[in-house]
Amino acid sequence: MVNDPENVIQYHRDIVERIFVSKECFHREQARLPIEEKIKILVELQKIVLNTRPVVGPEDNRQIWDIEEAKTDSDPI
Repeated sequence: MVNDPENVIQYHRDIVERIFVSKECFHREQARLPIEEKIKILVELQKIVLNTRPVVGPEDNRQIWDIEEAKTDSDPI
């Protein structure tokens, strides 16, 4: 019965446990990604922040990493 406090507590414990197991699996998968893929994810997160967070002042020099430019800068001559 859902109205029984013990059942409600157990229900919430089950939900919390599933959340933590899912988070653990997600983080393991992320850890296995190659560094290049991790950098691409980071750049996407930078874009999200740039578009959602207000500028707080002139010293707020937020920027998105230009990984294409970084690739060509590091190419041997």
